[in-house]
Amino acid sequence: MFHHDFIGLTLVMTAFLIELSLRFWHRPDKELVKDTMANASLGMVTLIVGVIEKGFALGVYSFAFSFAFFSPKLNLWLWLAGFLSYDFIHYLYHLLGHKTRLMWAAHVTHHSSLHFNLSVGWRVNTFDLLYRFIFWSPLCLFGIPPQMILFFETLSAIHNFLVHTEKIGKLGVLDWIFNTPSNHRVHHGSNPEYLDKNMGGILIIFDHLFGTYAREVTTPVYGITHNIDTHNPVTILLHEYIQLSKKLPHVKGPVAKLRYLLSPPQD
Repeated sequence: MFHHDFIGLTLVMTAFLIELSLRFWHRPDKELVKDTMANASLGMVTLIVGVIEKGFALGVYSFAFSFAFFSPKLNLWLWLAGFLSYDFIHYLYHLLGHKTRLMWAAHVTHHSSLHFNLSVGWRVNTFDLLYRFIFWSPLCLFGIPPQMILFFETLSAIHNFLVHTEKIGKLGVLDWIFNTPSNHRVHHGSNPEYLDKNMGGILIIFDHLFGTYAREVTTPVYGITHNIDTHNPVTILLHEYIQLSKKLPHVKGPVAKLRYLLSPPQD
């Protein structure tokens, strides 16, 4: 059922191992090696949890699909509608990951590396997998089949892994349509002009439409505005949650607490 996941994993692993071999061939500094190993550790955990998540997501999607308002025929237009709607929700979900403290607590893991290479594609927060699929489940109510959503999830995951590279420069008109390595380098930059820019999944058109697009002009400074000095995978996963747990008790009242969790991560 998930043969495309196996193909995707093979492609991703091959690219990762080739880059890793070339990096070690050029004798990288110890910090880069430690960062890469931490990223790989997080990636292995994510792969294991991801298998479980896919099965659970299929169940949720199938349940929602049983209540679909429409039952369109499987054709080119449905595939196009499915792709655009999947990518649009990816944009919105990614935007929430930057604009709310609660979701940033997970997403910050991905941005906390001071480097930018394929291994950063592995540097994701496992807790994110426990709820992210819920955001795509409404698509099933509009007749998008569960298997189609899972296919686009795999396709998007492969694409978003491969754009983590400095080896590919600007791609001209493609940079205006797709989330390319150049666009994603901007997204990982902590430069003030790059913060919260280029949220797109496969396409970058929604960033143009909603004013979150930025071209790569100055060299990105990777990392976050309050960098963490650690390569401990557990700390990388939990550091923002720990900060939230310290600050939230000082916010009085359930409504104020909820407002705090959903407010931008400014401190």
